[in-house]
Amino acid sequence: MELIDRYIYAVTQRLPEPQREDIKRELRGLIEDMMDERVSGEGTREDAKGVLMELGDPNALAAKYRGFNERYLIGPSMFDSYLTTLKIVLFSILIGLTALFAIEIIVKPGDVPERFTEFIVSLFTASAQGFGWVTVIFAWIEYRKRMNASSSADTSKGWDPENLPQIPDQQARIKLSEPITGIIFTVLIAVICIYSVELLGIWRLREGERVVISFLDADAFRAYLPVVWAWAALGIFKECIRIIARNRSGTLLVFHIVATVASTVAACIILADSAIWNPDFIRELEATGLFTSEGKNYDSFVSVWARINEWFVGVIALFGVIDILSETYKWYRVKT
Repeated sequence: MELIDRYIYAVTQRLPEPQREDIKRELRGLIEDMMDERVSGEGTREDAKGVLMELGDPNALAAKYRGFNERYLIGPSMFDSYLTTLKIVLFSILIGLTALFAIEIIVKPGDVPERFTEFIVSLFTASAQGFGWVTVIFAWIEYRKRMNASSSADTSKGWDPENLPQIPDQQARIKLSEPITGIIFTVLIAVICIYSVELLGIWRLREGERVVISFLDADAFRAYLPVVWAWAALGIFKECIRIIARNRSGTLLVFHIVATVASTVAACIILADSAIWNPDFIRELEATGLFTSEGKNYDSFVSVWARINEWFVGVIALFGVIDILSETYKWYRVKT
């Protein structure tokens, strides 16, 4: 019966994933036994409502399965999602910093022991930051869930089975690959911006040495590192919510739009500042012989570089709009 399925779903979604199937079977058997005691033959919807009212609010029943007196920083219902997110973040940090370390060794082969020490320190610092951000995000979500559950328990006597959440359609499911990709992208961009933004540029081999003509002024860019941290935290937070929810909904869409707009604005604020762009980029490019003032495209290139911040702001804004429209379309398809 549809009402019973919704009740079982509401209870098991509050439990750790490894336990859900066993408790689902156990709870369904319990409800069937209670229905058999009440009626002979197939019960009606009202009979099912009576049994569910006797079992009580799904929040309270889920708490009984977990244990009333247990206290968690990250509760059982979210612990698997927490571990998944934490592994993704830490793995992305490891891959990103290792790649940067290898690139720096290629660009500047000297002082390998010193650079390796810096790599270990950066790895430890970034991993601690990643662990802290993920833990704080999930702890806050857990706290909000506990507050909502407590509020629901205060009014549990008046709860109505008709208000049980609908079981999401499979088409509404968010593929786990989507938030995983989002987290990896966010972490890698943050690692590059925080630790080796000077490697973003044009690479040339001059007189047997590798030279990087940086797009950005690393010293000026450091002033925006707090904004980069905030952008990364918001991006991870957005993907954490998607991993926990795993189903598209109107509320999740609104949150996705707000978070995307906020992160896009943060990125645009950074890139719009002309001070972060390398003021000597054209001169350094000419020094490599890659391109000269006598070239036919020189004036056009200089004109484009002078407005590079405007171009990047436009591109970032466009990607933000595309992301919002894409997610809205996916939600609309599910809704219709």
